[in-house]
Amino acid sequence: MNTIYKELPFIKGFITAVTFSFVLLLTRIIKTDSSFYLFLVWNLFLACIPYGITILISLGKTNRFVFWLGFIIWLLFLPNSPYILTDLQHIRLSTLQSVWFDVLLILSFAINGLIIGFASLWMMQTLLREKFSKTTTNIITYLILLLCGFGIYLGRVLRWNSWDVLQDPTGILSDVLKRIIFPSQHINTWAFTIGFGGFLIITYRCIQYYQEKNN
Repeated sequence: MNTIYKELPFIKGFITAVTFSFVLLLTRIIKTDSSFYLFLVWNLFLACIPYGITILISLGKTNRFVFWLGFIIWLLFLPNSPYILTDLQHIRLSTLQSVWFDVLLILSFAINGLIIGFASLWMMQTLLREKFSKTTTNIITYLILLLCGFGIYLGRVLRWNSWDVLQDPTGILSDVLKRIIFPSQHINTWAFTIGFGGFLIITYRCIQYYQEKNN
């Protein structure tokens, strides 16, 4: 229960930020009579799942099997958190009158997704430090963020979803192996992965540095 109490201030602040996003979305729906951007609610819900998983893992002592099973599920869902950033592509559908409002709307959801994802990663990093050295944990963290870049590519470009790991594992595995075995034939995949992964690493590291500096 101590974990929940420690997280309460963050949860309250996050709820406030999400409420602001919902108000923006409701305003757009009323003004334009269009529910097009309702998908942002679902995407943000998916972005919150990793945070919920880390809360559950942190609630009590778990054996090694339960921890690593939770870690794998968490890792599968984590790319959903930064994924909302790519929803900015829908701006091209906005009219001249609504474009700046739509930028604010999507960014508010995207930043909330990024915040909840980083909060989840921070908690998971703390759990991993109980098992590995600080240096090893940092390396694992950066690899996780690179995998998030790859996960975003799988979702945005190849249109795979996290639950497709259960529904069509062979299809996902085939797409992944093609890009690993023949990297030169999939330059765009790795450019996308390194680009987004690098962005996430730099952003997370800056936040982490500030957090460590003030502790």
